[in-house]
Amino acid sequence: METNKPYHGWWVVFCAFVIALYGWGLGFYGLSLYLVALQKAHGWSPATISSAITFYYVAGAFLVMQVGDVIQKRGARLVVIAGAGLMGVGVLGLTVIDRPWQLYLAFLLMIPGWAAMGGGSINTIIAQWFNRRRGLAASLALNGATCGGLLFAPAFAWAIDTLGFAKACMAAVAFVLVTLWPLAFLALRPRHDGEHDAGDEPTAAHDMGGEPMSRGQLLREPRYLTMVGAFSLGLLAQISFIAHQVAYLEPTLGLQGAGWAVSITSLSALVGRLAVGLVIDRVDRRGASAAVLCVQVSSMIVLLSSDSLFCLYLGCILFGFGVGNLITLPGLIVQQEFPRRDFARAVSLNVAINQLVAATGPSILGVLHDLSGSYRTSLVACLVLQAAAAILVLFRPRSGALKNL
Repeated sequence: METNKPYHGWWVVFCAFVIALYGWGLGFYGLSLYLVALQKAHGWSPATISSAITFYYVAGAFLVMQVGDVIQKRGARLVVIAGAGLMGVGVLGLTVIDRPWQLYLAFLLMIPGWAAMGGGSINTIIAQWFNRRRGLAASLALNGATCGGLLFAPAFAWAIDTLGFAKACMAAVAFVLVTLWPLAFLALRPRHDGEHDAGDEPTAAHDMGGEPMSRGQLLREPRYLTMVGAFSLGLLAQISFIAHQVAYLEPTLGLQGAGWAVSITSLSALVGRLAVGLVIDRVDRRGASAAVLCVQVSSMIVLLSSDSLFCLYLGCILFGFGVGNLITLPGLIVQQEFPRRDFARAVSLNVAINQLVAATGPSILGVLHDLSGSYRTSLVACLVLQAAAAILVLFRPRSGALKNL
């Protein structure tokens, strides 16, 4: 590679940022917008729509398991372009359905898009281009997910309110495809022989071959299980709190104040991922994960300690610091502890399991709230889950099959 030519991997990072921005905007944050719009349009109950959303996450997890392998075999360009197209068709499908069962058909079309534009895909794409600075590259790319909540979702909500649901979806899908397809085609090309980031010469010269471990073998590895278990517990608590955050804050802060708290949480997530990304390539990644989870434990302690405005906003800021990092850190631990050939499959399987476990969280917190009559028990449950995750991630059982790289 010519030394005076900018490394193409950074264009890949920019493209991955845009993929995450649109993927989370349409496929994650957009779900709450679809729920409200469909409820208003058809009078369907939130429970009816929510059951389809649960199906979306559960069924999607099984496809997410495959996405790393598919990218390795077919290339990121094809996967992202096809996935974005299917996501768009599914979103447009939501505008023409008139029966609840048709929700499942629309979500079936969106599921491959969510897999192609989600965390497993982003981590696999970045891993193909970076080794030494993978933590920074992944953090920058996955900040697109945070911006999906900060920028894309509010713009989409404004469009729905201004243009109506159908026209807003058509405009959003057209904008996504017109901007993403050319970028993905140009940026997501295969890496040329000898092309690598500065400092990745040894890795580029000694890419490990051989057959990757099967999913069954991965799930029999104690060290892998402690990582997957820790992040499943952490994300279970995280997704649960996010789903109920507005409902918890609204009685004290009002709806507008709760909205500001959500925005502050998202901004903190952006800052937190950037801050961790700047140092993660030089520190122990399990230790960093435990520290991030401890910050979220402290957020629950602050929220439980007082209903004052200061404590509520401070608790949201502390909680936000870990929001993005719990998506980024598992792939970086896999990089440290697994052979290179196992990366795509190990990361995709982790993302899928995390998604399956986390999908149950909002319902669990809702039940705890209904049984206790307040959100205090729910916050205590989140605290316990995060503390357990912080302890579990520090366990590093020995294994003959895994290597520190």
